[in-house]
Amino acid sequence: MWNGYKVIDSDAHHHEPKDLWDRYLEAAYQDRVPKVLGMKRNFFVYARDEKMSSELDSGENIPAHHDQWMADKYGEAYKRWWSPEIRLKDMDAFGWDIQVILSTNGNRVMEVALKDAAVGGALARAYHNWCHDYANADSARLKFTATLPGSDTDAMVKEARRAVEKLGAVSVRNPLLPKGKWLHEPEYDALWQLASDLDFPISVHGESRHVRAAPFRELRAGGIFSALDHVIGFPMDNMITMAHFIFGGVLERFPKLRLGILEANVGWANFWLPRMDDHSHGRRLILGASLPMKPSEYVKRQCVLSADPDEPGLDDVIKFMGDDNLVWNTDYPHPDAPDPVQVLPWFAAQPISDESKRKILWDNAVKLYGPRLLERAP
Repeated sequence: MWNGYKVIDSDAHHHEPKDLWDRYLEAAYQDRVPKVLGMKRNFFVYARDEKMSSELDSGENIPAHHDQWMADKYGEAYKRWWSPEIRLKDMDAFGWDIQVILSTNGNRVMEVALKDAAVGGALARAYHNWCHDYANADSARLKFTATLPGSDTDAMVKEARRAVEKLGAVSVRNPLLPKGKWLHEPEYDALWQLASDLDFPISVHGESRHVRAAPFRELRAGGIFSALDHVIGFPMDNMITMAHFIFGGVLERFPKLRLGILEANVGWANFWLPRMDDHSHGRRLILGASLPMKPSEYVKRQCVLSADPDEPGLDDVIKFMGDDNLVWNTDYPHPDAPDPVQVLPWFAAQPISDESKRKILWDNAVKLYGPRLLERAP
């Protein structure tokens, strides 16, 4: 609790230990995953492997000053590589009651699954078992989001169920699908139905779809493109993905499905919602995108957007769409995250009402993640 507010961080991150796969990957798959040679800043460095390696392995896009930056910002937590004990200590110090934690190196699950479905599935199981053990340090306060392998639909749905029912995940990430596959296709209805039945949201969190299309394919090349990639990737990926769920009919067919639109700011809502409405109920209806409801109505019914604490224009967003569909996040402990000491004071300084702050810091996160958020994991 902070200054009388109960606080849920709706989007934090793991910095997984370098021995994660050695400790948790099933023996049958140990020789099928490139070895982690060490850490470069907060990313695993893998041995080169033609089938599994990617441009992300070397961490080349991370600035050289990253280590000192992280040490200065996070202190003892950096030295102890964000053990659950030191994370809980930081949460106490900064006034955060609950954190919902997403993957960093666990993202490897999604990439590998596109190349080898069986190995991707094994990585997902290993990652989720580790998450469960990590959260058990205090499962009432440490919550995790599952990271799914998207190339085998049956296996993906099975692992989503296991992660939620058996391990305590409060959400699953929107899966990264194979080339040529689309979220609205009937093949993926089983996942949306599972989320509806078990009452957990799908977390949309910049799946880098923009780098799969020209002229953005080279954005991960380093230099100025590292920043440009991040500027474009998170908000535009999330805007597009949310629109895809709407215009593809997924939210219409699954009215209980909830989406968390995370780490992408919210200022774009004032532009994006009316533009979507204009294409289904306005003059651009001629383009053929008729929907039973306005896209903005689907957003207000089923989507929650996470706002940065220091984001300008939050008051204008609330004036435009109200305060029922917004949550708060720290992005802790990523290098570009807000200073953890300042993250709540900055939010408290926002020119919005105390009631709006209370909703954004707690109530709306409970609605997004469901009652499982306030329970201890199995």
